[in-house]
Amino acid sequence: MLAILVVFIHNNYTVKSIVESVENGAKEILFVPNAFSEWIQLFISDGIARCAVPLFFLFAAYLQARKNDSYGTLLKKKSKLLLVPYIIWLGIYFIYFGLLKILVAKLNPSMLANPDKTVFTYSAKDWIECFIGYYSGAGDGNPKFAMQFWFVRDLIIFTLISPVLIQLIKKIPSAFFVVISLFLICGNFSLNAHASSAVFYYSMGLYWGIHDFNLFEKIDKIKWVEIIFIFLVAFIYYNIFSETQFMSAFLTLATCVLLLKFSNLICKNERAFKISSCLNGFSFWLYAIHMPVLNDILKRLWLKFLPMKNPFFCLVEYFGVTILTIAIGTALGILLKKICPKLFAVLSGGR
Repeated sequence: MLAILVVFIHNNYTVKSIVESVENGAKEILFVPNAFSEWIQLFISDGIARCAVPLFFLFAAYLQARKNDSYGTLLKKKSKLLLVPYIIWLGIYFIYFGLLKILVAKLNPSMLANPDKTVFTYSAKDWIECFIGYYSGAGDGNPKFAMQFWFVRDLIIFTLISPVLIQLIKKIPSAFFVVISLFLICGNFSLNAHASSAVFYYSMGLYWGIHDFNLFEKIDKIKWVEIIFIFLVAFIYYNIFSETQFMSAFLTLATCVLLLKFSNLICKNERAFKISSCLNGFSFWLYAIHMPVLNDILKRLWLKFLPMKNPFFCLVEYFGVTILTIAIGTALGILLKKICPKLFAVLSGGR
């Protein structure tokens, strides 16, 4: 479910995103929404879906704390789970974008905003931006070859420093909680726009795992009407009155609680639980493959035949391309797992 929500985040045309793309050299895209279509997309991609990556951090840290492996064992496991897939996937996208741009530059350089700049002319800074991110200036610090891999990159870093975080949680739990909370509501870093949220939810996952309290039981005690009301008020206030860091953090937290409570409905439904359990092994695969190539190709093909010339077609693109990306991406994973399970295991980190 969380991987699906990530796809919704990334297939989300807005006036702002299109303007930014055009300023960076992309072709202008026909986009004619109205208030209703914009709010639908906003409600899903910048409302419900904003909990996806924070919960990934929360669960990853919780499982790490519960397993309580030695540091050496932890690094060995995470190398297979995170580092190897990170290097391979970024390498795949490097080959795709690097070779494709060289080919296009030779055949039709007018299609490119900067045809003279290829992988053969990259500076050290360019390579860092493409494979690691953390570049200064405009942007959010994501790896340029595959922006969604900022999560894997940060998780690798958190794994390396996790002994320090664990000691802080054990020695000064209250003070550390106050610090990461302040970090969450005040932090805004040009090198990594996700840092404050990532540190908070990873640390809270460690708190959860170390103290092993029943988080789901506590969340289930919250009434549906209460959490839905809190979420809606936070969502409306954030998007109409105050797009502050504090309100963004509060909205994300409310969304996380809402989705965790919703997960109980899946657990209680035998059929839904069986389906989600079967698809669970493809979560990382979908996360890795859905962009930039698959989603971009589907969007280009879709808009060629069904341009967003009115609000209806804006929503048709939003849901249509997202569903196709999820379906095709998952199907490719199932197919690869059947044909070559070892390769699928390597690309998925052994999951």
